[in-house]
Amino acid sequence: MTESSFMLEALELAKKGQYTSRPGASVGCIISKDNKIIGEGFYEYFGAKHAEIVAIESVKEKYQNFEEVLSGSVITVTLEPCSTFGKTPPCIDEVLKYNFKKIVIGNLDPSQSSLDRLKKSGMEVVIEQLPNGLNKGFFKTLEKHKPYVRAKIAMSEDKKIAFINDDNQWITSPESRLDSHKYRALSDLVITGSGTIKRDNPALTVRDDEIIKLNNFIQPARAIVSANSSLDKNLKIFKTAGRKLIFCTEKKVFNDVEGIENLNLYEIKESDNQIDLSDLMKKITELGMHDILLESGPKLISSFIEANLIDEFIIYIAPKILSNTALSFFNGDDSKSPFYSDEFELIEESVIKKDKKLIYRRKNGTE
Repeated sequence: MTESSFMLEALELAKKGQYTSRPGASVGCIISKDNKIIGEGFYEYFGAKHAEIVAIESVKEKYQNFEEVLSGSVITVTLEPCSTFGKTPPCIDEVLKYNFKKIVIGNLDPSQSSLDRLKKSGMEVVIEQLPNGLNKGFFKTLEKHKPYVRAKIAMSEDKKIAFINDDNQWITSPESRLDSHKYRALSDLVITGSGTIKRDNPALTVRDDEIIKLNNFIQPARAIVSANSSLDKNLKIFKTAGRKLIFCTEKKVFNDVEGIENLNLYEIKESDNQIDLSDLMKKITELGMHDILLESGPKLISSFIEANLIDEFIIYIAPKILSNTALSFFNGDDSKSPFYSDEFELIEESVIKKDKKLIYRRKNGTE
């Protein structure tokens, strides 16, 4: 095997933690010697041992002479080892205990400073600068102090997403709806608007059995954006377990929902009689949330598009025309729509049953 193939193996390991490691990063680690894997590990959940430590311990478990075995080996890790105390001690201290010949790092971590110590130790250091597909929110928050925002939209061929009459019809197939749950599972926070909550009464939880049965999986927090609209405390979102948030302009409007378990209200600045979305993004970042999924009606989606806050669109298109029975997903300038914007590119196109699935991502990383 080659160094590149070991990094690919480490990336596959990192993916094992993508639904359980938040708000931490997904990280995988391979230890190799004589072109063979002798140890491996990944970051399983927030507060768990880091991938490098798990990989080193896997070698210790297999070999009584582990120090001799580790000496001269290569450690390949998808993210720079941590240099500071957090939930666990710094990984760099453990890495430097052993005579590794080389370390191959997929991405540097702007919040850490292990690189200098690694170089001073005499260890060969290789930086690969991998695409940060697994940890988009982690890196965006570090670099731009904003969360990474995905918008999930289910629509008809004529780009309609919300029925005018409250008849609770689904637009896309059950298979598409289930597929979308993995994006909830990747998120620290799922956001919707008060209009969607009142009309559709969604729980916004992950209900993919393969995901929720994972050890240490925790449902994402769920939030309602509502400037001043009162809410019924019997809504599904309030009846299901897990963290719940309301972002509003005045807390006193929501006296009716006081006492609901695990519910927090946060006042956000007002702009033109609406929630100031820039202030909302600031508050979400302060709460330590990196990956956001927007699942809402056309009003809130349009506001996010106009404010240039969406980094990625996950769009499911059903083979039907809804015409004047439903509302368009976006009524603004076409140049800002993901379908026509020069700032977005189509990175994935697939078919789920009869539905199309399209993913558009911002061309130059994130805003």
